Amino acid sequence: MTAVERAFLSKIGDLPSTCVFRGQADSRWRLHSAATRRLINYFDNDESVIEKAVFSDMHWVYHRSVLLEPARNYGFGSANGHKIPDIQLLAKLHGFGAATGFLDFSLDPLAALWYACEEDDCDGRVFVLDLDSGIGFRQISVGEAVQSAEDVFRWPDKRRGNLYFEMSDQQKNAARASHNEGLSVQAWPLISADAVRSFVIPASDKSQIRQELEEMFDYREPALFADMQRFSAVNSPRLPMPHIEDPEFSLLLGNQCYLQGDYPGAITHYDKSIELAPDAESGYFYYVRGNAKAADGDLGEALQDYDSGIRCEEGPSGDRERNSEGNTTGGYLWRLYYNRGNVKAELKDLKGALRDYEKAIRICRQVGARESVSYVNKGNVNYLLNRYGDAIRDYDQASKAGDPFAQFKKGNMLVILGRFDEALACYDGAIRNGDNRSGVICNRNGVAAILNRIGGDGYVVRSPRFKDSTQRLIIEVSLRADADNRLTEFFNFHGMKGNIGNAGAQHLPGGKGYRGIPGFVVVVKGEEW
Repeated sequence: MTAVERAFLSKIGDLPSTCVFRGQADSRWRLHSAATRRLINYFDNDESVIEKAVFSDMHWVYHRSVLLEPARNYGFGSANGHKIPDIQLLAKLHGFGAATGFLDFSLDPLAALWYACEEDDCDGRVFVLDLDSGIGFRQISVGEAVQSAEDVFRWPDKRRGNLYFEMSDQQKNAARASHNEGLSVQAWPLISADAVRSFVIPASDKSQIRQELEEMFDYREPALFADMQRFSAVNSPRLPMPHIEDPEFSLLLGNQCYLQGDYPGAITHYDKSIELAPDAESGYFYYVRGNAKAADGDLGEALQDYDSGIRCEEGPSGDRERNSEGNTTGGYLWRLYYNRGNVKAELKDLKGALRDYEKAIRICRQVGARESVSYVNKGNVNYLLNRYGDAIRDYDQASKAGDPFAQFKKGNMLVILGRFDEALACYDGAIRNGDNRSGVICNRNGVAAILNRIGGDGYVVRSPRFKDSTQRLIIEVSLRADADNRLTEFFNFHGMKGNIGNAGAQHLPGGKGYRGIPGFVVVVKGEEW
């Protein structure tokens, strides 16, 4: 049995359909109207004043002098050029939050239960009125001109019972537009105790009841604001903004920190987004938090976030439908694989990085997204694994997909393999396509000089090796030469940029590129064979 059922629904199951409900957060509060409370406060909180014979006159004078006359003086007492009766004017003022002699009740018991559970440090109470009971309540229309405020408040007809009214749709829209349909009851100045039943809501149950009302019945505090005017008042620009429990709002706060380079601050806000969002919708939040952690240098934590994001995006089946942006219904799947590949490459898990880049490429092909960055970084990793032929194929694919620097990288691979003629053609093609960086031009001239030195003589390229002191790759070329041409020449080649940085997000840059690939040296030796 749920807390809602145990603490409340089980107790009201036999109530007639003519009952209405009001919840109050503190069970000690009496069923006072706002006007009665205001008058009690005026008399230094002396509740005995309501038992005095003059209180009915005080009640009437309060409504006349504090509410009705000033309201009419301000021009609030007419509609469409006609004077509206006192009861209708009071109903409008009541709807906009004025302290009148009416109390609001709801036709929905769960709405009343929500209000009764607002504060956790005390018991709450739900009051129940049966409008069809022998005590007697009489419905009136707010448009009845025969009812003056003096008739209602100064000389109430106790034999006819308390008055109640339901507001018209127009007045609900203009004033007290409640989440649930309700009515206002004349509390003169207290509703008779014989007319009221009540149920105490233990403080220990309140938190659980609120949670169940949200999860099972979709009751939430913003939807229960009694009227638009009061809602607007508490959201006045003069007042501080309330705390907003919304994953998208926390995301925006995190993005602001990210753009300012405050990655720890961004991570804190992304933590909140993940806490608030359903698991199936958290993939994007893990993605941006992983980016922030990677940018902050915490690659191990970033790797875990990308893992979590992939699980959220793929779901239990691991195969969600993807849209034209390469996203599943939850977010950025190909980007998650790509960024995770970057982190794995930086952590020296090169084979794991290759698998992630391959997965990112497959997803991009399925959805028509651009896969060039994945091919470039995959080629870089194949280079680090000494798989130069595979790297060349990757750079070819990257070039076809539109990467402007892939031809330069391919040219470097061809030099390492000793395919100097092809390398020269590759560098020339890169320059024709607009890649005229100094490194491209330098490497192009270097390979041209090697070809000039080699001429038509035969040569052998030995397996590349690394020089211990600088970790630069050494490519040795043995050139058949006579005794007059046995000199050794060194040709320095520029290296390549490292992996392209992490993919970004909505209006967010990706991470910086990772470690570059050092330049290399081609050593041409004239030797006697």
